[in-house]
Amino acid sequence: MSGPRSDWVPPPSQVTHPEQLPGEAWRAFDLMDGEAVLNVWKTPRGFLVLTNLRCFGMYLELDLFAPRQWRTGPEFFFYNVRPPTVAMGRFVELEEEVAEAGSVGRFLVHDPESVAAAISAAVGPGRAAWQARRQHTEEMLRARRSVRAQRAAGVDRPVVLVRCSYCGNTANAALRRCPSCGATLG
Repeated sequence: MSGPRSDWVPPPSQVTHPEQLPGEAWRAFDLMDGEAVLNVWKTPRGFLVLTNLRCFGMYLELDLFAPRQWRTGPEFFFYNVRPPTVAMGRFVELEEEVAEAGSVGRFLVHDPESVAAAISAAVGPGRAAWQARRQHTEEMLRARRSVRAQRAAGVDRPVVLVRCSYCGNTANAALRRCPSCGATLG
């Protein structure tokens, strides 16, 4: 008997750890600042990925003449997602609160009840994280508006400083990037 095959894929019930995503799949999606992958479930065409801010599908593109590449499918951000439901006993169904075309996603997973429970448990903290992100962005925008208004009025006032969410250093609110680490300020 030879060693383990490199193309072997574990059964769907065992693919529940982010480390088991193929390297090519990791390059297919961009994590936002402060976003972390919490869980991954195998689906017939790819994976259902749960982060602390959103839930989305990943699949291999099925183009006839192009090389197969990983793509992200429907995304459901926790600030706008309804609690997941189990459809037909086999699918986890996600839907946005503000329904638009294509805002419903069904994912065929091995144990839909436990997947729906895990997503439901992540929605509350995810909404709180989105609220914190929104407040931070609004503070940054207010500080920038204040600096711009002062410049336009010709008023010489002290510089408004904000804290970089990535490295923690303070920076001028009028800047777009942190001078210490280069991260976007807002």
